Amino acid sequence: MPEHEAAALLGTSHFRVLIGREELGFAEVSPLSSQVDPESGEQFGHVVLRRALSRDTTLFDWRRAIVDGKNDCRNVTIHQLERAGGRIANSWRLVRAWPCRWSGPALNALESGVAFEEVELAYDDLVWVRPGPSRPSRRPRPTSQGA
Repeated sequence: MPEHEAAALLGTSHFRVLIGREELGFAEVSPLSSQVDPESGEQFGHVVLRRALSRDTTLFDWRRAIVDGKNDCRNVTIHQLERAGGRIANSWRLVRAWPCRWSGPALNALESGVAFEEVELAYDDLVWVRPGPSRPSRRPRPTSQGA
């Protein structure tokens, strides 16, 4: 009987997040969850994305558009990587996500920590994206030209 190799355990420290087609760096993604509410049916828990604050106002601007009444839902894709810079192990898509909360840093003159911002996302559906079959490269093969 052939021996079965144990599946490699996946870590939580290597991931990528795309909002629409734009990749943004985050330090933390809260757990993804799906639950059944007996009164209203299936619901999805909100997801919180946390990152170091910079001068980039992308997340604040997205929340501001929602506050101003714009319908600005976007698909958000979270890729779990096998290792730093490695292949994608798992992917989840938050369908029609929108920021229901943005928060900036707590400021404290007695501490010297990193300033963070958070955006909390509500969404219509959670999809575990299955990897497609491997496709051969579409690049043409080099041809040798005879003399």
